Amino acid sequence: MINLSAINKTYRQGNENYQILHDIDLHIKAGEFVAIMGPSGSGKSTLINIIGFLDQKFDGNYTFQEVIVNSLNRRQHAQLRNRSVGFIFQNFKLIMNQSVGENVGLPLLYAGLKRQHIIQRVNEVLAKVGLPDSYHKLPKNLSGGQQQRVAIARAIVTNPKFLVADEPTGALDSATSSEIMTLFKALNDSGTTLIMVTHDAQVAQETNRLIKILDGRIQSDEEVIHEGT
Repeated sequence: MINLSAINKTYRQGNENYQILHDIDLHIKAGEFVAIMGPSGSGKSTLINIIGFLDQKFDGNYTFQEVIVNSLNRRQHAQLRNRSVGFIFQNFKLIMNQSVGENVGLPLLYAGLKRQHIIQRVNEVLAKVGLPDSYHKLPKNLSGGQQQRVAIARAIVTNPKFLVADEPTGALDSATSSEIMTLFKALNDSGTTLIMVTHDAQVAQETNRLIKILDGRIQSDEEVIHEGT
């Protein structure tokens, strides 16, 4: 599904060029649950921005479902992002003065769906993430774990091809993190492709594949072996 070949990324600061990614080769199949780990400044956020179609200024080749991503113009690139990927962030990025339902339904509103269809779909995904009957609640009245569930519902409401989760448990306590990881695994078991950036080795061990990146290079890429398997 996702194929990166010889990806290099540099940026210019003053009179100097700095290379962030070095010859990244990465292949992710549909249905995988992948963790990407690395220290601050390792290049993992840059890599995830390229994978998630947030950054199209790079050298190398990126093919997504037979689409050559680096051949697209800006409008085509944005269209691919809007229909293909859902994002989940550490700080949830919810609109606090809008209801849970309005937050979750925002991508559908942008897509031009009718209100009746939006309400129906939003209630479906809220039930899927364990928040039935939450449509009219305000995010500020929910716990951190519940707010992250709202963010997950918003990410999956358009049925994206894959999800990008950037430190999704970073702001949560260990018990709530475990609940969110259980939800991620359930989504993955139902066929959702998940790519997660994390600093937490314990969280990474809950995935099926662990990629470690350092100084802009992939150091290791291994299957995660779970006890009892």
